Amino acid sequence: MGLFNSLRKILPRRTQSDPKLRWEFLSDGTCVDNLREYESAWRVGVARFESLLQGLEKRTENSLGRRLAHAALEHDERIMRMGTLSKPSGRVPGAWSDYISDWGSRGLGRFRLLDDEQDIRILAEAPASGQICAGSLAAAWECATSRRHRFTWSDNSGDGLVVSLTEQHSDVPSPKALKAPWKESTTIEKYPYEDQDQWANFHAEEIGTWSIMGERKMMIHLDLILRFEEYCIPYVKDNKFPRSDDYTWSGLENKRSPWLGSLADSVRESFVSEGHHVLVREHSDWISIARRHLSLHGLGGVIESEQIDAHGGVRLTFSGLFHPAIVSGTLLGCWERAYGRNGKANFSLITAKSTLELRSSRAIAD
Repeated sequence: MGLFNSLRKILPRRTQSDPKLRWEFLSDGTCVDNLREYESAWRVGVARFESLLQGLEKRTENSLGRRLAHAALEHDERIMRMGTLSKPSGRVPGAWSDYISDWGSRGLGRFRLLDDEQDIRILAEAPASGQICAGSLAAAWECATSRRHRFTWSDNSGDGLVVSLTEQHSDVPSPKALKAPWKESTTIEKYPYEDQDQWANFHAEEIGTWSIMGERKMMIHLDLILRFEEYCIPYVKDNKFPRSDDYTWSGLENKRSPWLGSLADSVRESFVSEGHHVLVREHSDWISIARRHLSLHGLGGVIESEQIDAHGGVRLTFSGLFHPAIVSGTLLGCWERAYGRNGKANFSLITAKSTLELRSSRAIAD
């Protein structure tokens, strides 16, 4: 507890430039941003996130890049209005020192101004996600100039991502805060996570990029994920894909179910394709499995496991949770790697208590 409270007193300028100080992993398996009102965040591999997005587009039969970019714009606009960082100011991005450090800590890459004539062009070098970086830079430019802009982006022959902005005379309301129904309604003091070194094998590479065990990572806030969902849910409300029936979501809005299933299955497929070795000897092993595949990335933790059938079925109770679909997809991927057959996931939220049942998707004779 002393370490957690002491981190709160660190000056923002020092924290924002060092990922190991800014992002705090807690005892419930989640990760919070010390600069943004301790908002939940996910440390994810850049390649895995790109694979996840492709899987989502395949399952929803929608192009989602533009929606993700606008979600990133709203997200960055909101966090810049929180006042914990100095807002970008002026038309020289190289002078946005706080925002440059913020990008570096999130692992998004780096940027510089290419042109400031009729159309503004900003180059994002080594972008972690083209859509997120484009929306983020659009938000920063709007904040710096106090003008709304229309934006597009394109790859620049391997040199980076070019974001083009054109001023538009429109009055767009500021983004409102979003609430995740699976998050606690009150703030509870949590202790730092001390059982494992969350930053083992951390390597800072070029400015704006860093890796864990040789894999490039970036940090994504829950607020960005929720805004992305709000843009997508109306377009996938009747969506069905081959494994839709393997996911159920008790206690969450019905309109979310098609989206949550698509997201969970995209996460599952991405996880399984990476070839992780998962060994389950007894149901209690799921606590350590969750520590490795959830807690190390800020996705949450499991505090209780219960066997529910003789064929690997298990009910897991969470100590903390970043997002039900991302967590369910990850753990179902673990289950399928362990048992070598398709499974199904039933997530349940009852009075802020989150549980997940994993079992075979087909009945097995005893």
